[in-house]
Amino acid sequence: MQNRIILPLLIAASVAIAHGSLAGDDNKPLTSKDEKLGKKEVLATTFDVSRPSGDDGSLRFALRVVNKTTKMVEIYFPDGQTHDFVVNDSTGKEIWRWSEGRMFTQAMRSKTLKGKDATVFEESWVSKGFHGSFTAVATLKSENFPLETTVQFLLQ
Repeated sequence: MQNRIILPLLIAASVAIAHGSLAGDDNKPLTSKDEKLGKKEVLATTFDVSRPSGDDGSLRFALRVVNKTTKMVEIYFPDGQTHDFVVNDSTGKEIWRWSEGRMFTQAMRSKTLKGKDATVFEESWVSKGFHGSFTAVATLKSENFPLETTVQFLLQ
């Protein structure tokens, strides 16, 4: 009697898994058809500049990258640098770059984001002594999804 119930359930589960109805779309990678979507249709970014609690004069930069699709997305980086942050003054002159003076591996790497998943890249800058209007630029240093976004902020 039990075999009559268990066997059909096992068969039904096997068929469902094979067709992906039990495994969500976020486990399936983007296909070449999907990759024809524009970069902005696949990934979304938000960029926040904030002052953490405490009075050390530092600013926190956070670049959040979100997979807007329901499928897994692989983000490829040509080397160990995944992101960068730059601060420009009101004349456009670069006054700080996070990657300046840093060394990165030469090995290619990748980051996988499941469907609707996100990752955050965070760094900080000590802004003591600077006053005025500034523009922060956040860059995702990806080969297949290079993205850049900016935020203006004021230091008093």
